[in-house]
Amino acid sequence: MSQTNQVEQLSVKALFDSKTQYVIPIYQRNYAWGATEIEQLIQDISDAAGLITQSDETVPVQATRYYLGSLVVYQRTNQSNGSNVVYETIDGQQRHTTLSILLAYLKHQEGLNKEKLKGLKINLAFDSRPKSSRALDSIYTNKTNSESEEPNIHAAFKIIQRYFKTKGLDSEDKTQQFLDYLLESVIILRVVVPPETDLNHYFEIMNNRGEQLEKHEVLKARFMAPDMLANEEERNCFSTIWDACSNMKRYTQMGFQSDLRKEIFGTTWQTMPTSFEAIQEKHTSKLQNQDAMTLRDIINNKAFSANCEGEEREKKERFGSVIDFSNFLLHVLKLMKPEDNISLDDKKLIDAFICKDKGLKVSSKRFAENLLKLRILYDRYIIKPEQYDEKRKWSLLTLDNSSDSSSYSYINSFGKEQDTKLNEKIMMIQSMFHVSNPALVYKRWLNDALSILNESTEQNADFVVDGDRYLFELENLSDRYFKEITGDEEDLAFYEEKPGVLHQGTGVQNFVFNRLDYLIWRELSDGKAIGDVSKDTLEGQFTNFQFTFRTSVEHHFPQTDPSGASKMKDVDRFGNLCLISPSSNSRLSNYSPQDKKKFYQENNRAESLKQAIMMTYDDWGPDGKGRENIEQHEQIMISILSK
Repeated sequence: MSQTNQVEQLSVKALFDSKTQYVIPIYQRNYAWGATEIEQLIQDISDAAGLITQSDETVPVQATRYYLGSLVVYQRTNQSNGSNVVYETIDGQQRHTTLSILLAYLKHQEGLNKEKLKGLKINLAFDSRPKSSRALDSIYTNKTNSESEEPNIHAAFKIIQRYFKTKGLDSEDKTQQFLDYLLESVIILRVVVPPETDLNHYFEIMNNRGEQLEKHEVLKARFMAPDMLANEEERNCFSTIWDACSNMKRYTQMGFQSDLRKEIFGTTWQTMPTSFEAIQEKHTSKLQNQDAMTLRDIINNKAFSANCEGEEREKKERFGSVIDFSNFLLHVLKLMKPEDNISLDDKKLIDAFICKDKGLKVSSKRFAENLLKLRILYDRYIIKPEQYDEKRKWSLLTLDNSSDSSSYSYINSFGKEQDTKLNEKIMMIQSMFHVSNPALVYKRWLNDALSILNESTEQNADFVVDGDRYLFELENLSDRYFKEITGDEEDLAFYEEKPGVLHQGTGVQNFVFNRLDYLIWRELSDGKAIGDVSKDTLEGQFTNFQFTFRTSVEHHFPQTDPSGASKMKDVDRFGNLCLISPSSNSRLSNYSPQDKKKFYQENNRAESLKQAIMMTYDDWGPDGKGRENIEQHEQIMISILSK
């Protein structure tokens, strides 16, 4: 980047100065952030402001500024906006748009001191998308109940609204603290490129620029320092293990060269040496054998390795990961040092590993042993998203090399191929946990699951896990998390004078709905009925059900009745609620229950099993038979939740 670029640190308050205008040019894509990115942004700012406590992790108050990233702009010379300065945004549109929506939400919260908001405005416009500009204006002027032209922007507003409510940030004092910190202490770097810049070329460079050195690479160098590992053989072995584990979209065995793979994991790739020294011995022996190879051996080995690597490249594209490598390193450390209350926030990755005396908390060899073991367990027994298979959203598969053919395969991690029920149950409960908290950080369920796996394989080198016991432990986690949310309430029924934790409308946590859908799915898949409903009753709505990132609470009888009839006074009660995607919520929020049922029946799907059961009722409303059905449904759902 040219040194003639103007770089300025702007607070969020300065970013939204009313005398500055930012324009999104025609070559930029639409606003695309969803719950994962939006919630991560709010969580990061809340952490920095000292507002959020995650389960057993207390986040300390930090007085320092929080740097959000950069906003790369070009100052337009053909200004037609009076004395205002007009910038064309090259990079940073998604953050800027999200901050605009966040500011709109905070602007309309009651009881706040909004003195600092005076003189600020939404100063973002779109060259080729007037509907996006109108959508931002709509939410800033508090017209969020109007029909949405731009569903993603309106959905983002609802995601922010619900996140503040479910995380307890909507109290006056916490919202005020968040607003003050956001405006004054959240900093974005505005980079103004020179006037002669070829914008199309610059935009292409920005979207294809090389990656900076990541924190986990800095940490690797610290682990491999001479004071941590004594010689080159140890450092080479550590590096091989680390690199094999670092690609979270590839099974770990495939990160080792083929001949070393068999030495370490056996011919079936199912066992593992118990110590770093044992791995190092095999690693060093392999390198020595390579030194003694003839030219013909090298050619033959290279051809074989090329075939394996080509096959793996083809297969590995199939999988994603529920977590990235930096977060995984923190999970390993947390399991090794449970007494240290390790944060799972990768922004603090390096600090988490450092002692007060500036040394590392764990030795390089011991960490490498645990890293490799937990990565193997992760690969075998933790779900992976299927990236390109439309029929199957999640997988729970083990890498297998036990067949007589020269090619490896993936098999179910639990049960025989003819009996997939146990594997499917474990896959479903894990995906339930995962989608309940979309952000990569604070995956408490994952750390608890890895702890169960680690303890259950302490005495066996082949890492075989009892599937029934594993499912039992995962369901115990679900029970414990639910108890934490509901507290000591023995009676979760609805009472007008005190509605209770399940009857808070959009304030009910995602996990409650997802847990309920899992329990319904489990009952139906075991051939049991939910009231009068069986899996045959639901047909495709049951067979096509998968856990996805649904983050919007829908009132099945709407908050605003389109018919103009009398409204349901306790519309927020649990019997009237279900969890759906933000886009569907924007589209269907004011439809009648009958129109919603027609929409989903025509598409032969439901976003929630609770929703599918709700749609089996002919009457649904604020009085009469509709009211009786809501109360009956609610009673059945709460009894399932409380089992």
